[in-house]
Amino acid sequence: MLSRHLQDIHNKTGLFFLTDVVWNHVSICNREILSHPESYYNLYNTPNLIPAYLIDRSIHEFGNAQDNITDVQDLSSFEIKLRNHLLGTAQTLEKLYKIDLNKVLDVKKSTEASLCESQLNKKDINDLIKALWLVNYKEPEYAGDIDVGILRKFLEQRGVTSEPDQNSKISAAICHFNDVEVPAIVDQILHKVISAVMGTVKYRFLDEHGPKLSFGNVPIVDRYFHVSDITFTEELALDIYRKEDAQRIKTCNGWTAGESVSDMNSTMAYTNREVVIWGDSVKLRYGDRREDSPWLWDYMTKYTCDMASLFHGFRIDNCHNTPLHVGEELLRAARHVQPQLYIVAELFTGSEERDCEIINRMGINSCIRELSQSHSPRHLGELIYHYGESKPCGSFIHNIPHGDVVHQPGDENIPLGDQTCTEDNTPQLSLGSSRPHAMLMDQTHDNPCPFDQHPLPNVLALSGLMCAAKCSIGSNRGYDELVPHHIHVVEEERLYQGWSQSDDEDLKPAKKALIKLHQRLEDKGYYETFVDQAREDVVIVTRHHPDTCSKVLVVVATSWSEDSSLTRNYTVSLPGENVKVLLETEILSPQTLPKHTNNKDYITGLSGVKIDVRENPLSSKMVTVSKPDEGNLDIDLLLTPGCVIAVEVEPPQSSKTALQYFNSYILCPEKFDKDLDKVFSTLDLLDLNYVLYRCNEEERVDGCGGVYHIPHHGNLTYAGIVGFLQVLETVTKNNDTGHPLCRNLCEGWWMADYTVNRLKKKNLKLGFFLEEIFFAVEAVPNYTRPKVFYKIISSVYSACLRQIRKLIPTMKTSVGNSWFVEQLVLTSVQLVGKVGDTGIPVLLQDKESVASLAAGLPHFSHGFMRCWGRDTFIALPGLLIKTGRLDVARDLVVGFARTLRYGLIPNLLSERGHRPRYNCRDAVWWWCRSVKLLYKHQPSILQESVYRLFYKDDSPVSPQTPFVCTVFDVITEVLQRHAAGITFREENAGRELDEHLLDPGFNMTAGVDPETGFIRGGSRHNCGTWMDKVGSSSQAGNKGIPATPRDGSAIELVAMGYQTVSWMAELFESGIGTTSVVNMKTGSTHKTVSYREWSEMIKENFEDKFWCSGGYYGNANGYYRDTLGSESGGDEKLRPNQTFAMVIAPELFKPSHMSEALKTIGTNLAGLVGMSTLSPEDADYQPYYDTGNHGNDYRTAHGFNYHQGPEWVWCMGFYLRAKLRDFQHLKKDNPDCMSDDEIGQYFATVLAPHRAMIASDPYRGLTELTNKGGQHCPNSCPTQAWSSGCLLEFLVELELSDFSSGLSTGN
Repeated sequence: MLSRHLQDIHNKTGLFFLTDVVWNHVSICNREILSHPESYYNLYNTPNLIPAYLIDRSIHEFGNAQDNITDVQDLSSFEIKLRNHLLGTAQTLEKLYKIDLNKVLDVKKSTEASLCESQLNKKDINDLIKALWLVNYKEPEYAGDIDVGILRKFLEQRGVTSEPDQNSKISAAICHFNDVEVPAIVDQILHKVISAVMGTVKYRFLDEHGPKLSFGNVPIVDRYFHVSDITFTEELALDIYRKEDAQRIKTCNGWTAGESVSDMNSTMAYTNREVVIWGDSVKLRYGDRREDSPWLWDYMTKYTCDMASLFHGFRIDNCHNTPLHVGEELLRAARHVQPQLYIVAELFTGSEERDCEIINRMGINSCIRELSQSHSPRHLGELIYHYGESKPCGSFIHNIPHGDVVHQPGDENIPLGDQTCTEDNTPQLSLGSSRPHAMLMDQTHDNPCPFDQHPLPNVLALSGLMCAAKCSIGSNRGYDELVPHHIHVVEEERLYQGWSQSDDEDLKPAKKALIKLHQRLEDKGYYETFVDQAREDVVIVTRHHPDTCSKVLVVVATSWSEDSSLTRNYTVSLPGENVKVLLETEILSPQTLPKHTNNKDYITGLSGVKIDVRENPLSSKMVTVSKPDEGNLDIDLLLTPGCVIAVEVEPPQSSKTALQYFNSYILCPEKFDKDLDKVFSTLDLLDLNYVLYRCNEEERVDGCGGVYHIPHHGNLTYAGIVGFLQVLETVTKNNDTGHPLCRNLCEGWWMADYTVNRLKKKNLKLGFFLEEIFFAVEAVPNYTRPKVFYKIISSVYSACLRQIRKLIPTMKTSVGNSWFVEQLVLTSVQLVGKVGDTGIPVLLQDKESVASLAAGLPHFSHGFMRCWGRDTFIALPGLLIKTGRLDVARDLVVGFARTLRYGLIPNLLSERGHRPRYNCRDAVWWWCRSVKLLYKHQPSILQESVYRLFYKDDSPVSPQTPFVCTVFDVITEVLQRHAAGITFREENAGRELDEHLLDPGFNMTAGVDPETGFIRGGSRHNCGTWMDKVGSSSQAGNKGIPATPRDGSAIELVAMGYQTVSWMAELFESGIGTTSVVNMKTGSTHKTVSYREWSEMIKENFEDKFWCSGGYYGNANGYYRDTLGSESGGDEKLRPNQTFAMVIAPELFKPSHMSEALKTIGTNLAGLVGMSTLSPEDADYQPYYDTGNHGNDYRTAHGFNYHQGPEWVWCMGFYLRAKLRDFQHLKKDNPDCMSDDEIGQYFATVLAPHRAMIASDPYRGLTELTNKGGQHCPNSCPTQAWSSGCLLEFLVELELSDFSSGLSTGN
């Protein structure tokens, strides 16, 4: 019958119906539920409530015997008596809380006992016992639940192994706990109890704003428990486990403003008297799962489903004190009955984070918020701002039907953040976090009457602001009738009067007009909101139309003080034309609250209140409009207390024209994107480097003035459009129109001017094109500029991507469909550019400029620090060869070949290569490797002409009459020079060259071990490989000392030497080259050795010399030595360099040994995003890098531990490539060991943190290194070439393997 009645009303009126659902308590009169004691909380099933009951009973007994309280002196006397009375209860609590020592020691040692980390870290056994008690006191058997096995295990780990000794320490600790800790715990409880009781008593009987109850007619405090037919004694409390009568003592329900009391097994809120009790209810007990209370679960599920079949929505009563898993399960059942169920709830957790957890897990649509509880005009404005502003003015996110600016990660217009697609590549809508949606009410039923806190005019003002908000709204019966007292939902027995449509002596006509305004704003598309505290007592809510930029201003004059009771003027100045007054409403009389007489039969409101309502008036009493100049308006308002004025304003004609251009052209991909593509077709990758990137230092070196500075934010990371988009990505995701970038745009088009002028300076056609675009949209309303700028710039970025995909083949392959791979490819564009002061030698006798590959940004952006020989050729295969940028790769190979000297290429360049520094032994081998890899794609590289800068080792630069050879000749020379032995002292050695290095460190050696063929060199005084840190702290004693010399034969140099001579042998055998031998120094003589003999010599000796079967670190796990023959003693240190060798020359490795070594490396060195540079078991391991460390620790001062534990990202690429080879070997020997998908998923999991890093990094790259476990290292270079290059090499190789199917399309 009810169902038919509700449906009939719905069909006739369109009304929807909500009902309260109550899940966490029932009435004390509900005999059906109360006949199932397991369904409600009582002292039998929740014995940790026994202390709360004893306190509650004691307070009740005390209160019944007290005299009246009439003043503060009585209150003080009452407190003293109460404290004394509770002393007896305190003694009982102590008996309850004390641990039974005999019971603990009688329990046999638990063989399963284990310590969690928090227990293991306790200071001593006293702390551990207290922690165990805090967890276990709530269980039915307090003392017996302290596991003696845990105590014994704890003592064993501290050297106490005999049982008698353990018993002695356990006994002493428990005695300490019982004698010291328990009294302190009880004293703390009683302090809280007395404080809570006194607060309640003072409010009830003395406070000016309290009810001032008559003492003796009501209890001093509410009872927390219902007691049925039982006298609960202290003896019963201490022996409760045999007395099922305790289930008759029922726990009342209540609420707390902060801590939830949904988990009664852990809360102390009842014991501490922190619950606001509802004395007519009993709290329900669901347990952790349905099996704990099956009857209750079935009963409440049926109740909930019945309500869902009748009503369109629920209001969840006391939601935050309802167990979360209960709410989830019951709502799941309800939605099965009514899928479109609308859920609103009260949430008073005091934490927005906790609110969001409840909202997200239960699927709550709206949270109830109330304006009547505001305490000032500013607080009222804040409530409207927090809960009534769905989208800010100028929002980056339109409503879903207008999908042009929403976050669609598959869409190119959202360029930088991590992106996902469905299986059919349909873009998924990615929403940023937002404040929970509100149902904003002028008054709710639970709280005091508005007139208790507000003057009469504010009642109208509150409704006006509520109806101006962009959210659900609601009210409580009695508010519009101006009922001047609280209507108690339980105790009120009178009826409401009938609803009169003609009654103009209350708020109903005004509320009706305001609700019509609220509906109009929604129907007409005024979706964006701005809340302005225009004056202390004036709040203006502006509702904007996102497409037309028309606006409606709702001006509300609040009334809190005597001054605000006066009529006053206020002027609103803004751009616009054609103002229309939509509504004026004000209280004509009286301004103060009239006397009210209660009706004994009906609930009645105030009489004699006159409220004027004028909708769409032809002439306004309160609004006057003037035009100080073209396109601007002054709206003069005559404000009376509590009045509400709504005016509609159209934008100026110039703004309309600019908006029409934006909507019809910029937002039309068929037009704007097509024209952009024409402009971009003329740009190459170096142009795109300039358009997209360029850090501050790169810009300044070329005289461009630096990156854009945003006031109150700082410098952008890049001068190009990625610099803007990097900030805009966060701004748009959070729809943060108040960000300093948005404020800067609202104040002026300076960002647009900066971008246009910068592009025009390089005479790029794009600059002139954008100049026309920004001119056309210049007149859009200022608050829309951020959205307009973002749309234009993001479209330009998308056009950049389309052009890059045309120019870089990798972006067009199947692997190029991966967002992560695309981001790595973009670092090639990011890091390769032309910078004026770079040290790269030009190709043809200083006649042609050469692009350079920055080692990283911004640390290595210009000058001699930009181009490192080692870094360049470690990164080059991934960033240039795998991306098809063979021309740049060739230029760098040939450019560095020009600088060959001593058989080495330099690590550092300056003055276009004229003053290079040859202080590394490995750069030339990385160069040789790059030549070999480039040769596969461009065989002509070997015949490229090299105009050498140095005719001889000791000759000056000779650019006028250079010695000319080929790249092939350079490789031949490298091999011969090493075979013959290299010895020299660095040119200009001394403090000017290196202020830290000691004098012997300038003496350089390199060569070949004639017995093994291994490349070797260096000394303990210098660093010749990538681990090149030299100490600089005199205070700590490491100045001038290499931290990681790696002298002797470094494993990766041996592998690269083998790779190079093997390749040269193959070339000779295929008819390339005129010689295949070197004269190798053997002591005081030389012998002729062919390339093939040399390579075989290395291969025959490698496993025997480098394999280490374990033992160095006290374990049996095998790995490969890091060096051989090091005079600094680092041969057997476990480092990641062996993985380079595994990838470069896998044929040197025995597969079973390589597999074992990779397990050792994975266990000891693999970090979150990088590889630890030293085993954590090593005495020198220090994983936190800090160049600002000025302490006395030799190992870490001034960042001496650069390569002694910090985790380097580029090493991860080689490790994963070695793992890929290992998986391929394993699959070959045992095809069923792992599926291809499982292997692919393994790699996807490993790469997930790298995806997250590149998505969030301000420079849009992979960092140089991290501290332990992937922790951020402030001293690390944010985007490093070899970090991206080495991972890109791996991903392209993985794509060609059988395991790529295990990677999702987003990886």
